[in-house]
Amino acid sequence: MRHRAATSCFFYAFLLGAGASGCAGLTGSSAAIYERAREDRVAYLEREVERLRADVRGAEGAMIAMESGLRGVHTRADAVSSLAEARISLDRARAHAPWRTQEADEAQAKLVDAERQMKEGHVGTSLFFSSRAQRIADGMLGEAKVADATPGALYVRGRRVNLRSGPGTDEQVVDVLGHGVPVFEEKRSGDWMLVRTFNGRVGWVHARLVGSR
Repeated sequence: MRHRAATSCFFYAFLLGAGASGCAGLTGSSAAIYERAREDRVAYLEREVERLRADVRGAEGAMIAMESGLRGVHTRADAVSSLAEARISLDRARAHAPWRTQEADEAQAKLVDAERQMKEGHVGTSLFFSSRAQRIADGMLGEAKVADATPGALYVRGRRVNLRSGPGTDEQVVDVLGHGVPVFEEKRSGDWMLVRTFNGRVGWVHARLVGSR
């Protein structure tokens, strides 16, 4: 276990550019931190793969429906309703998972496409884009639900918070965390906190820059 965790530590230090110093003084408890981070990263990637698979399945289903003429049974009212529901879901997703800005922007772009297609009278295509936006929002909400259900979850308070290789402002910046990113405290050193991020990063942040919702 210690060997695997130490390997995880050096692997993450390499990815983050922290070098071997990022694993200096690795103890049994420290090794466990990097092992948990590795597991977080695996779970995060598994969720991403499932989200992409769901998007592909939805796209395939929409294409089959369009080719078979099933979209002809839908009306403009259906398109308006679908668009409205997707907008509501995206608004909720932005509020609960603010760290997912890229996905939120992608979903917003789909809603713009959906509205344009509806105005042009392409009901089926409008429904297709609305459903894609809905799936993205559902994925964001699902991730927020997992974070909220994790004991000890904290959230980044600043707009751009440096994740550092050690407890101090002179330590190397290994990542920059956006507002609302969930983190999990591992230990403290003075005013600094060693945390794991939701997607498996490990580093130090100033304690006043994170807090509960």
